[in-house]
Parts: sequence; C-alpha cells; structure tokens
Amino acid sequence: MATPIRSIPVLEGELARRFVKEAKENEKKRGTNPLSPESKEVYRKIMADFRKRQQQSAE
Repeated sequence: MATPIRSIPVLEGELARRFVKEAKENEKKRGTNPLSPESKEVYRKIMADFRKRQQQSAE
C-alpha cells in the first residue's frame, strides 16, 4: 500500500500578503547588516595582520 503524499502548505489571504511584503523588504536590506564598533576593530586588526604577512611573503 502506498504512503499518501502530504499536501504542501499554501499561504493565503492576509498571511500571504504579509509574507510577500516582508520578503520584499528583507530583499532590499540584504547585505546591509552594519558591523558593531567592536567587530570593525577586530576586522581592522585581521586585515592589518593579513597585509603585513602578505608583504613579508612577497619579499
């Protein structure tokens, strides 16, 4: 005996409209998460170290 296929949930009405609206808003914001000041400082230190090591290996 075959196992019945489950139906795929479908968003309807206000829930569907809200989902589409939020998806569009999130798409616009994509990739715009600002870094905290602490994260920026860590990033700067990592990049400075990377550049320093890159220069040393080129010599």
